[in-house]
Amino acid sequence: MNYLELTLSCNGRTLRIGAGADGRRHELGITKVEGLESSELEITAVDNALVDGAHVEGKRILKRPIHIEASFRDGENDRIRRQRVIQFFNPKYAGVLTVSNCGVTRKIGYELEGWSFVKTTVHGRLAFAADLICPSPYFQHTDDFGRNLAETTRQLAFPWRVLVKKAAVSEPYKGLALRGQITGYRRLSGQVALANDGDAPTPLRIQFVAARGIVKNPKITLAGTSKYIRVVTDLAQGDVLLVDTDERHQVIELNGENAYHRIDRMSEPFKLEPGGNALEYDADEGYMNLDVRLYYAPLYLGV
Repeated sequence: MNYLELTLSCNGRTLRIGAGADGRRHELGITKVEGLESSELEITAVDNALVDGAHVEGKRILKRPIHIEASFRDGENDRIRRQRVIQFFNPKYAGVLTVSNCGVTRKIGYELEGWSFVKTTVHGRLAFAADLICPSPYFQHTDDFGRNLAETTRQLAFPWRVLVKKAAVSEPYKGLALRGQITGYRRLSGQVALANDGDAPTPLRIQFVAARGIVKNPKITLAGTSKYIRVVTDLAQGDVLLVDTDERHQVIELNGENAYHRIDRMSEPFKLEPGGNALEYDADEGYMNLDVRLYYAPLYLGV
């Protein structure tokens, strides 16, 4: 089913435009939208006096402009609607645009660059045009993917019966569980495979949690490469160390306090490459006491 729905969220307010997957049309209809498919690309090239053409030194995707024009579907141009639109487009606040297009839903952060009411001769409908600028050009998945590298794998079978002591029965295994039967196990190899179905390397948020005791100098590595992040610190039981590898706001926090100065100087904050990735964790001491929780949202060129 073909449909296009735009949802703008800003400062606790929401504005929905177009039609949803259920076919229900919102009171605001889309008359024009630009910038959803791609952003402009900047190519840095250097001319060579002895060779035809130029040498490409780098490429950079620029910030994404998005232009939206919409109008109310009926002919009413009343004070309440006008004030609702005026109050929504407050340039003091950043917002999030969520786009649902033919079964694909993505979101992107934006700043309001400008907007205005548009005069229309079609039954005098109230209409407006808005220009958004997205500092990060990538759309994101609407969900954060999460994974605990030290998660417990359950192996409990039913029916479940526990023998307090050995019983002399003719069929000792029927309907009974022997002492020492495994109900689950923790992954201690410290490696997990993560898939990134996006179009660009995706930053990670990593939580090292000292869940079962003291941990010294936790570390996470992108398997198959020399890239790793190691934080030189001692974690007491219950401590939470947060590492964010997004270059826009790289942080290392211990229990909410800045701890970036504790990073190992040889560390190289990394991202998940498109496709498959394998990560592994370790610590100088107490790695069995760690829970390592990973969160990431794939990035896309358009929607």
